[in-house]
Amino acid sequence: MKVSIVPMPEAYMKIKKKLRPQHPPIFQGTGESTLEDIELARELFRLLDDESKEWYGRRGIFEGL
Repeated sequence: MKVSIVPMPEAYMKIKKKLRPQHPPIFQGTGESTLEDIELARELFRLLDDESKEWYGRRGIFEGL
C-alpha cells in the first residue's frame, strides 16, 4: 500500500474552492490500509500547509487534526 499525501499544487490555489479538482487518492494500491498506513497518512497531513489541509478535508482519518 502506498500512502500519498501531497501539498495542493499552486495552480489549484488560483481556482475557486468550489471548482478545484479533488485531491489524489490517499491510499494507492491493492488491499486494505493498515493502522501503520493510517498513522503515516495522519503524520503527513499534519505537515501540510493550512490550505492543503482544507483541500483534503478533516473528515475520516483526519478528523480532529
